[in-house]
Amino acid sequence: MRQLTEITVSGYFSQEIDFPAVLQRQSQALQDLVRDEVIAPLAGAETVPGDGKFCVVTIIGHSDRVDTPGLTSEQRRAQELNASQLRAESAQAFLFSELFALVQGAGGTPPVDLASTQNGAIWTVAVGAADLIHTVPANETQRRENRRVVFQVSAFTP
Repeated sequence: MRQLTEITVSGYFSQEIDFPAVLQRQSQALQDLVRDEVIAPLAGAETVPGDGKFCVVTIIGHSDRVDTPGLTSEQRRAQELNASQLRAESAQAFLFSELFALVQGAGGTPPVDLASTQNGAIWTVAVGAADLIHTVPANETQRRENRRVVFQVSAFTP
């Protein structure tokens, strides 16, 4: 059976990259969704590798437009791309930490790093401000909706 899931976590402040802090500010329902639909399938695939479960999580980091006066368009794009990459990497580090704890808690052998996962993978993609929800944000709330990470989860079970 194949399961495909996409979950968005938005609400980053300007220049904020700390995924755990952003997740902590979200509703309990969204926190539970991340736990149940992102973390749990990945941990399930890694806990008993011989069970034939596999899970790939792609984390897409997004930023808002940088409108700082005096910057060239290349400098703005570089800042946008950097912020989105750091957001995705922070979410990846959080996810790996949770994976490690769950596999170890279930009596399995947790991977020592991302490269040593057996049936799971966590990838990051930075898109900068290339996929804005609000192309011309009217306020800080809309800017915070632009600043987000998206988890795309592909889980395969026999």
